[in-house]
Order: sequence, then C-alpha cells, then structure tokens
Amino acid sequence: MAETDTGTIETTGNLLFYKQPEPLNSDKHKDLGITPDTKNPFGFAKNTQLVPVTIAEFPAAALCYPIIFAGEERTPAAVMGMQKDHNAYIDEDGLMPDGMYVPGFLRRYPFVPASSNGDPENLMVCIDRAASVISDKPEQPFFVDGETSEFTKRAIEYIQNYEMETQGARNFVKFMTDLDLFETQSVTIPQPGEDGKTVVQQKIGEYVGLSQDKLNKLPDDKLAELRDNGGLLGIYAQMISQANWQRLVAQEMKSQLAGEAKGKA
Repeated sequence: MAETDTGTIETTGNLLFYKQPEPLNSDKHKDLGITPDTKNPFGFAKNTQLVPVTIAEFPAAALCYPIIFAGEERTPAAVMGMQKDHNAYIDEDGLMPDGMYVPGFLRRYPFVPASSNGDPENLMVCIDRAASVISDKPEQPFFVDGETSEFTKRAIEYIQNYEMETQGARNFVKFMTDLDLFETQSVTIPQPGEDGKTVVQQKIGEYVGLSQDKLNKLPDDKLAELRDNGGLLGIYAQMISQANWQRLVAQEMKSQLAGEAKGKA
C-alpha cells in the first residue's frame, strides 16, 4: 500500500488543507519521515471551517461542535467556524483549547488515502509533501533499511480503518436520504429583545440536519432497523450537537478578540 505510485492517482474524499499529495514511495521518500510540530500542531487547518467526521465520531464530536451535512453529498462535518475559511478553535499558534475533540480527519494529517486508476478497492497511502511536519531528519522515519517502518505501518492501518469508517458515513447518509430525514434548519441564538427585558431568537444561518419530526413519523419497523444497525445513536448525536451553536458563536468572538489583540501587540 505504501509502495505503488504508478497509474492515475485519485485521492479519496475532501482534501481541504492538503496542498501537495503524492504517493508514499520507498525510493522517493526513503530519507523522509515525520517530526511533530509541537509549536504549531494544527496550524495547517486554521482556515478550515468544516471538518469531515465519521458516524463513529458523532458521540465525541457532538460534545464539542455542531454537526451538519455539507454539500451535495451531504458529508457529515463538524462546524469549527462561523465564517468561511476560518477555524475559531485553532488559534494563531495552531493550538486547540484543552478538552476539545480532535476529528480523525485532522489526526491523520499529513497522510491521506488514494485510489489507483479510479479503483476504490485499490487504496494506497499518500502524504502531503508540503506538510511542515515532513522532514529529512525525522523523529519517525517512513522507511527503515528500505522497509516500511513500524510508524508507517500504524499510519497505514489507521488510514485503512478511517476509510472504512468514511464508507460507513456514506452508507449512513444514503440511509437517511432513503428515509427522507434530511431538512434545512435554522441556526438561532438567544439575544436581548429591544425592550432589554425579553429574550428573542436571532437567526444567523441555515444548514442541513436531521428532522426530529420526520423521525417521529417513521413506521415502527424502520425505527427498529435504525435501533438495530446503530443509526439511532448517530441521529440523536447529530441532533444533540446543535446545542453547540451558541458555544461556537462565543468561541468565534473570543477568536476575533484574540486576533485583534495580537495585531495591536
């Protein structure tokens, strides 16, 4: 999986912050590896508003971020910023607040799966050659004596498992589409009313989510199927995650103030 670099290479999924993906190769990359960037660990994603998450990640991600279904393919994604090309949870030093869940899509960087000649069954591993963590004096080499290192073997295993979870997310989305559970929903946050005494809900945006009303109207056999295949957990986790919109707005304001303060320093 780390040796093939012939034919047409197509990376799988959304690349987002990957700038120069190329197949990992024992000749071309024999002297390279990873040296973690401890001073700026997530800086590569600071301009990424939406980060894909798998259904297996929903319970953990739902504790921290709103989860929506983005784009025409309705890819499950954690919303990490209210503004396009901005991640409110990654500061100027590339750090995230303690206790925040780090999606697997970020943890796998700079590795990314790719298919050979358009065959989704024939996956290989690529690296983002432009990643700052790739070094010619690595702490973790990609290869040792011409053979795949234990570090790289673990990375390949992680990529393979993550790709299976990604396929599970596609299956989940198809199932939700077949059940007609998607709907466009509004993002609202409480704001003081004009009289200064009441609280009103202000609409600040829209997204595609799962409908509680549509779920409640499903026949018993479909609910039982969702229960048995684990779909209900994903559905309720996505719904519960919507409580994080106000938290995200607060983080966005905090991020903006921190940026302004650093600009004045």
